[in-house]
This record gives sequence, C-alpha cells and structure tokens, in this order.
Amino acid sequence: MSSLISELETGLNLQLKSLADDIRATEEKLMRSKEGYLKVQGALEILAVLTERQAAADTEAVQAALSVPGAD
Repeated sequence: MSSLISELETGLNLQLKSLADDIRATEEKLMRSKEGYLKVQGALEILAVLTERQAAADTEAVQAALSVPGAD
C-alpha cells in the first residue's frame, strides 16, 4: 500500500510539473501574440494619421489649383 501511494505521489508530481511547464509556455506565447497585436495596432494608427494628413494635403492642393489668382 505504501508503494502504491508513493507511486501515485510521484506520478502526480510529474503531472504537476508538466502542467506548470505547459502554462509557462502558453503564457510566453500569449505575451508574444499580445506584443505583435500591439505593434500592428500602432502601425494602423500611424497609417490612419498619415492618411488624414495626405487627404488634407490633397484638399489644399485642389483648392489652390482651383483658386483664381487676383479674383479678390
């Protein structure tokens, strides 16, 4: 009976270590995914700002092209 309990304890401790290792690996993968997500999100925000600036510059260029010099 004592050896059965000892074997069970050994098996459970191995299982515990394996699960802890799996959790650590999964947490590391999640952190890498989060970092990648935040980088892409930041790039999209920068792209949105650049797009707005380009649209404003295009609008100004069109207005300048359409304005008649000396029409004041």
